[in-house]
Amino acid sequence: MNKLAVDFAGVTLRNPLILASATPGWDGIRMNQAWKAGAGALVPKSFGPPATWAQHPRCGRMKLIKFGKRRIGMVNIELYTTMPLEDWLDRELEKSYEGNSTIIASIVANPEPEDTGKNARIVEDTGKVAMFEINVSCPMPLGADKVGFQMGNDPEICYRQVLAVKKAVSLPVGIKLTPTTHNMVPIAQACEKAGADFLTIANSVRSFAGVDIKTGLPKLAAYGGYSGPAIKPITQRHVSEVARAVNIPIGAVGGISTWEDVIEYMMLGATAIQTCTSIMWNGYGHFQKLIKGLENYMEQEGLDSLESIRGKALPHIMTIEDLAKKPPMVAQVDPEKCINLTKGGCEKCFDVCFYGAIEFAPNLKLVRENCDGCNLCTEICPADALKLVSKK
Repeated sequence: MNKLAVDFAGVTLRNPLILASATPGWDGIRMNQAWKAGAGALVPKSFGPPATWAQHPRCGRMKLIKFGKRRIGMVNIELYTTMPLEDWLDRELEKSYEGNSTIIASIVANPEPEDTGKNARIVEDTGKVAMFEINVSCPMPLGADKVGFQMGNDPEICYRQVLAVKKAVSLPVGIKLTPTTHNMVPIAQACEKAGADFLTIANSVRSFAGVDIKTGLPKLAAYGGYSGPAIKPITQRHVSEVARAVNIPIGAVGGISTWEDVIEYMMLGATAIQTCTSIMWNGYGHFQKLIKGLENYMEQEGLDSLESIRGKALPHIMTIEDLAKKPPMVAQVDPEKCINLTKGGCEKCFDVCFYGAIEFAPNLKLVRENCDGCNLCTEICPADALKLVSKK
């Protein structure tokens, strides 16, 4: 029995890990490498409409964003597939499909929804794909044809795109939504009403890579998509909001680097998880690390399937107003863990307390009546010596 298998909109995936649409799936050979490495499904780079969108910069189009030496994200100026659809139909899908891989075809939403449907039907006729994912979320384009995220912010446009593709094909149809919206719920509900079988949430975030302060030149001279660990909180917000508002499966994508990230997203309502930046940074072999982590987790927790944890966190999410009604808490120190109390020297918590609740005279002293229960000191403490407790 394969405990990692999931049912995603009627398609059985051998595990919930999907290669997201981007560089690692730019052609059939690379797609198949991801399948052999253990991915549960594959999404190729999006099959685009006009040939002009098949071009991308070849003079540098990726920039790592770091905090010190640690990678926290990446801005890329990737666009859609760099090959005509005919090349995919003639040879690349065949290469991708070797070993009976599960392929989710990403189709760029054309300005005319019927054209999107026609492209999808042509791809379906190959017999090599299992599902469709309509792309209304690419953060880069700003052309006259208004493709990408410009479509994804309009519920009516998304509705018509889903409706057109559903009429054109028989396979399950999903749509990849954009994180640039302030409220994804109405868009997701419109897609569900149109008959979408699943939702993919979300894409990279429209962004700018920064400026070289020595030269005054942009680090990348065009706007791109921000991906990687730093966008996880943004995507998790969208996933959790939408999961409570629709009844169709969600494939989450955004900042997945570890197996723990996968579990978090599932507990927020996702059924499948797409990943790409972590594959770009670590290679296709990273799928095996994720798989082993999930297997060990399931064994430790005594789980027979991942379905049992889906949405586990959702009932505990509340409004800020409701959270503010909960009993107040204050910081408490464990004197055996506190570096200042055991060895002396550390005063990191003092620097981040703006309520006068921490003093050093000369050792750490908590002034409980001043504590506002903000939790920042517990997050900053390098020794895990501080925690919030009831104010009683």
